[in-house]
Amino acid sequence: MLAAGSRGDYQPVLALAAGLRARGHEVGVTASSDYVDDVRGTGFAVEEVEVEALRIYNEQVAPGMPPTLPGQLDRLGRWAAELAPEVGRTVRGLWPRYDAVVSTALTISWAAVLAAVDPRPHVTALFVPAFPSTWGDASMLSVREGRSLTNLVAGRHALGPGRSLSTVALQHLGPGLSRAQRLRAVRNLVTTPTFLAHSPQVIAERRVMGRQIRCTGYPFATLPAGTRLSARTEAFLDAGPAPVYAGFGSQGSATTRDALRHTVSAARSLGHRVIVLRGTGLEEQGWGDSVLFVDGEPHELLLPRARAAVHHGGAGTTAAVLRSGIPQVVVPFVLDQPFFGRRVREIGVAGDPVPVAGATTGRIAASLRRTEDAGVRRRAAEVGALVRAEDGVARGVDLIESTLRRHR
Repeated sequence: MLAAGSRGDYQPVLALAAGLRARGHEVGVTASSDYVDDVRGTGFAVEEVEVEALRIYNEQVAPGMPPTLPGQLDRLGRWAAELAPEVGRTVRGLWPRYDAVVSTALTISWAAVLAAVDPRPHVTALFVPAFPSTWGDASMLSVREGRSLTNLVAGRHALGPGRSLSTVALQHLGPGLSRAQRLRAVRNLVTTPTFLAHSPQVIAERRVMGRQIRCTGYPFATLPAGTRLSARTEAFLDAGPAPVYAGFGSQGSATTRDALRHTVSAARSLGHRVIVLRGTGLEEQGWGDSVLFVDGEPHELLLPRARAAVHHGGAGTTAAVLRSGIPQVVVPFVLDQPFFGRRVREIGVAGDPVPVAGATTGRIAASLRRTEDAGVRRRAAEVGALVRAEDGVARGVDLIESTLRRHR
């Protein structure tokens, strides 16, 4: 399993890895130095990429992130190029020791290049739909609801910067390849069997760029037996009506802190209590007894007891809120987050997304007010039941096994 990215990128990979292990497979997982302990704690063999990828991202990539998707992809491409020497060393070293490979969006190019030299069965699991499409419900690169040529134009415009991200391995290893191997590597990039490990309730299963996109459902990890909310959180929940959950991950930028501050103020202005995820550095004093700050609680246990959730729109958080059956408001920052913010509103389970650049207390309050609508709450409960019925791990493992068997 060629994992890479943030904690949210590792969690579904580890869930799929656990599903493969339960079927009798031996599984290894790559991890940058930031996440070695997390992966090792799950009992999988760890293939360490000796670089603190998340620290570099937070220090060099996130600050001053461009507002447009092509600019964001270009910056991510430069980040990937900086990590390339260590990634290449790790992947080249592990390659001979494994019978098959599952890559993700950030690692498909490495597997494509090495498979051109030393073929292995290879399948890619994506957690966001990153192919250009005319359809707004089938691609994070689309900008409009429904079907529009504008979506295809926007997707193709993003492909230029995105290509640098997907071909960094070819650029890094290219001098050692023959012309035939380079051509095979490029072909592998566009023909590797791929599935979307997310819910078909929010991403449409369509034919995109010649591929039939299949959604397995999001691969949620099984919660360990005996897991509970903290006593402090339980006491807060029991002391009053269901609160709004507010969480924007662990980025400590001023923009993130401001967005969280506006969110807490908006919820309180509507008379709601609030549970706030720490990590942004938002000051905790002065909010009163109606606001509880937490370091982290299992989404499976906390979200169903919340009134609504306000979050950044990451793939995993969006899926977790959908599964909980509560409405949501997305305050998107970058990359796939605007797509998920738009889609949850389009399927009727959320208020209007509030892009972080224009986030104010008033705008977030207006969107939160929309989540009180009886139709939105009913639709959120309906979608929640559908998502809970999806077994993203089992379906994902089924597709991995069937694809790899065909390509042995």
